[in-house]
Amino acid sequence: MTDDVGVKQALVLRLCTVMAAASLAPLAAVPVLASAAPAKVQSQLGSRASDAPYISNEVPVPKGCIVLGRAWAGVKVYLVQRRLGTTYELDRYGNDTYHAVKHFQRSHNLKATGRVNRPTWNALGIDRKFCMDRFTVQPTVKAHASSKKHIEAMIRWARQQVGRRYVWGGAGPLGYDCSGLALQAMHAAGRVLPTVTTTLHQRQDFGTATAIFESGLRRVPLSDRRRGDLVFYGPTGAISHMAIYIGHGRVIEAVRPKVRKSGLRTHDVPLKPRVVRPFVH
Repeated sequence: MTDDVGVKQALVLRLCTVMAAASLAPLAAVPVLASAAPAKVQSQLGSRASDAPYISNEVPVPKGCIVLGRAWAGVKVYLVQRRLGTTYELDRYGNDTYHAVKHFQRSHNLKATGRVNRPTWNALGIDRKFCMDRFTVQPTVKAHASSKKHIEAMIRWARQQVGRRYVWGGAGPLGYDCSGLALQAMHAAGRVLPTVTTTLHQRQDFGTATAIFESGLRRVPLSDRRRGDLVFYGPTGAISHMAIYIGHGRVIEAVRPKVRKSGLRTHDVPLKPRVVRPFVH
């Protein structure tokens, strides 16, 4: 979801991951999933032997459903914050959201944990399934199709998201941040990254853009960029934004307030000298 964790703590400037500075509590050390032990989140990283990206007719859907707490961000957090009036924490489950949840739980005779489990979610009256965090786009093109067809499938899906809400840590279906958009666009084209899942993306402390850059996909010089490449932005030693290059100096990207098409060089933060090529021509 976010970019490099160390950088996150040191830098105020963020393009696709702008966040509130006040009332944000320290992150929980371990994620909590319903019907899945915390260790299973770590196991999604896979063993080193199975980390290589691959193309498939099916993208694995994460197991379990996220029980929201301070470790999390994304669309479910946004919906809870909208219900409880803490949207100023900008899609990140911060201290004020935690206390608002506890207050709500007490007033509705629920166990006051400050975490949003299924009973609390239902009591909040949110008109979405509790397990919506498992949303994973499935391929719209066959695995054996040509690279061009994979690239066009990725871009076509991304274009369909233009105008959708920006959500920090979002990987759909209601909103996206920069790396969540890119991750699901790759899924739409059949590209699977074993080290990057939609569950991990919603962790506040997981750097999705950095993980995509370091996933083992081919990297080429920025000067050799082609339609369908992923471009990255940030100061030296950090990644703070990414976008999908669609050719002719244009990208599709998620920045507040929404997913949009824009120019490649519309940001003050410099482009990285290398791009990632999800599908080799």
